Amino acid sequence: MRTVRRHDLSPRVEIMPLIDVIFLLLTFFIYSLVTMVQAEILPVQLQTLTTGEAAKPASIVAVTIDAQGSLYLNRVLIDVERLDQRLSEIAQLDEKPKLFLALEDTLSTAREQEPGAVGGIVDRGPLLISLIERVRRAGIEDFNIVGDSTSP
Repeated sequence: MRTVRRHDLSPRVEIMPLIDVIFLLLTFFIYSLVTMVQAEILPVQLQTLTTGEAAKPASIVAVTIDAQGSLYLNRVLIDVERLDQRLSEIAQLDEKPKLFLALEDTLSTAREQEPGAVGGIVDRGPLLISLIERVRRAGIEDFNIVGDSTSP
């Protein structure tokens, strides 16, 4: 008796050639878009402008609260009374610097300690609210609270 060989040739969809085609099309369209946009201007000599002003460097003041609740003004440790005095001086300036309030990342500080240990880390929420009130009491209404956007 003769055996019949049957081949199970079910249709398959290969994904890699499809991905290659998509990337080739994407490359083609990006390249054609870049070559289509051309700014054609007349070759003229441009006049030199003398009325413009050079950009002035912006002065920045940063107040930071670390994991232990200590205050820093521009990376220098400062007590609360001296901070109030400096904030009042900043509020009196004609050209006010940009003020940034920042908190140290407690997650990185906690990872350096033993697991489960909380030693030295304090709740800085009330400290931040107190700092915001001190800034407003000094007469500064324009300030920013900054943080790391990459933290989970």
